[in-house]
Amino acid sequence: MAFWKWIGALALACAPVAHAADDYPGKPVKLLVGFNPGGATDLLARLYAAKLTQKFGQSFVVDNRAGAGGNIAVDIVAKAPADGYTLVMAANYIAVNAALKRNPYDWKRSLAPVALIASTPNLLVVPAASKLHSVDDLIKGAKQGNLTFGSPGVGSSIHMAGELFKVLTGVEMTHVPYRGIAQAEVDLMGGSLDLMFGSISTAAPLVESGRLRAIAVTGKKRTKFLPNIPTLDETGLHGFDVEATYLVVAPAHTPAQIVHRLSAAIAEITRQPDVQRAIERLYAQPLSGGAQETTAFLRAEEEKWEHVVKVTGVKAE
Repeated sequence: MAFWKWIGALALACAPVAHAADDYPGKPVKLLVGFNPGGATDLLARLYAAKLTQKFGQSFVVDNRAGAGGNIAVDIVAKAPADGYTLVMAANYIAVNAALKRNPYDWKRSLAPVALIASTPNLLVVPAASKLHSVDDLIKGAKQGNLTFGSPGVGSSIHMAGELFKVLTGVEMTHVPYRGIAQAEVDLMGGSLDLMFGSISTAAPLVESGRLRAIAVTGKKRTKFLPNIPTLDETGLHGFDVEATYLVVAPAHTPAQIVHRLSAAIAEITRQPDVQRAIERLYAQPLSGGAQETTAFLRAEEEKWEHVVKVTGVKAE
């Protein structure tokens, strides 16, 4: 009899959670973004917020909390109630920042990964008038004299691609951090910088207009947006794979039913042709992956960047 009483008590304890998951969302959901409006993360958040609103008949509201390389927004979510009503559209900077030891949270304990959204490689670019035409030229140039590469800040995928390049080639280059990508691209076009592992969404149009020259893409596969540009892996830097990968996370201990409901809805939305076209306008590739895949991805990213940080000695700002 005691056993059945225990089972009954357990069922009653679980009932509110199951009921909450069935009714989710029962009120507006905040989707935080760690950057100012207009960037790829923000645009993806607004795209998915609109679609999730249509799907559930409940408002998903984008809330921009810019600062600390995206960490302010993620930290808010890490400390939010685990009820699925505070989410963040983030990226693999969560893992990079963990490797740099600058997260105010332990993502493995404080966050519940929900879904992968999209990924986009970086583009290794030089000024249009540069004498550097290949990866071999870059390596030779770096050995002969210090080359400079710019980025929008320590820990960005643009910066860390340069650090990985140093590890795989054994060369030294000077990192020049900026407060944003726009001024870095201006200085690159003007010749004040030698190269950059730029964001393809902003660098590709500059390549197409003849203001920059592309040498390679940083992903493991060529991008269909610039199909004639080789990958760094093809040029001999085997294993070079750096992409900005966008994903959604919730607070840790969010009920599994809610996480599953969100990830299933996001996967359904990603398959919609108009969503895929919108993602491709950002020079990105749609991804599919739920909580397990997103968690595995972040763990692999953190391990990769921990090695790069250890070898290069790069430190957080």
